[in-house]
Amino acid sequence: MKWLMTFLAFSIVAVAPTGLSATAQDAMTEREKIAAAKKAALKAREEAELRVEADMVTMNNLVEALAKNLGQMHYLRTLCFGDVDQKWRDLAAEMMDIESGADTEEKRQLIRAFNAGYYQEEGRHSECSRAVSADAAALAENGRHISTMLADPYRER
Repeated sequence: MKWLMTFLAFSIVAVAPTGLSATAQDAMTEREKIAAAKKAALKAREEAELRVEADMVTMNNLVEALAKNLGQMHYLRTLCFGDVDQKWRDLAAEMMDIESGADTEEKRQLIRAFNAGYYQEEGRHSECSRAVSADAAALAENGRHISTMLADPYRER
């Protein structure tokens, strides 16, 4: 039905060049709103990705970068889904156990990176919003990149 209304609005514009009907004006306004919202969402995601990439430069190693990334994701997820959702903390704990083994200093560094990521996002966001969604998407993409690099058998260690 909506496509029919849009088609009729375009038909009215084509037939009546002297002025647009209220329906055509409303349809164009709605399309413009949708286009503007998409453009704003894309810009927010690009800004988040650039911020995440710039932050990666400060990391000592990929495992530490992944720990920080998981801390950031943990904060954003608990912000939107509540404190009972511990998905990213649990995955981070598993990763830290595997990566650090018996090296307690290495584990402390990974925990510090996780906490730094958590508190960084806590300083940026205080409520679940579209900006949180954009940041979570950028962080998820960054986490995929880090994981791919860690899995590369030819990477420098």
